[in-house]
Amino acid sequence: MKPESVNRSLISISKWGKATGILFIIMGAFAALSGAFFFLIGAIPGVLQIIAGIFLMRSANEAGQMAEQFNELTEEHMLENYAKFVKMQGIYLIVTIGLSVLGIVLFIVLMTLGIVDGVFNNIDANTY
Repeated sequence: MKPESVNRSLISISKWGKATGILFIIMGAFAALSGAFFFLIGAIPGVLQIIAGIFLMRSANEAGQMAEQFNELTEEHMLENYAKFVKMQGIYLIVTIGLSVLGIVLFIVLMTLGIVDGVFNNIDANTY
């Protein structure tokens, strides 16, 4: 017999997990479609979000089953799917941070090159 607070938490995880999983899948589809227009590799973040949404929904379904009737196998499946969801989000965040830092460095380099080019364009080569 599980305490009532655990049961309420499982019901909340079930409801919000399903809704959030659906939102992850929808946003992932939008991201994959918009990324695919630029390059095929641009669709990868969207696909990762879709897969993460699926793992979250599976975890939420298992939480719902646990709220109805406690089963160790159900608990194991819920935690396994949630662990996959967290791992996918961690990888997604690491890649996003890495690409953001790369973009910032590239922006600074290009701005510096633009400034340097502007300085040297003002020199008249015929005066020397």
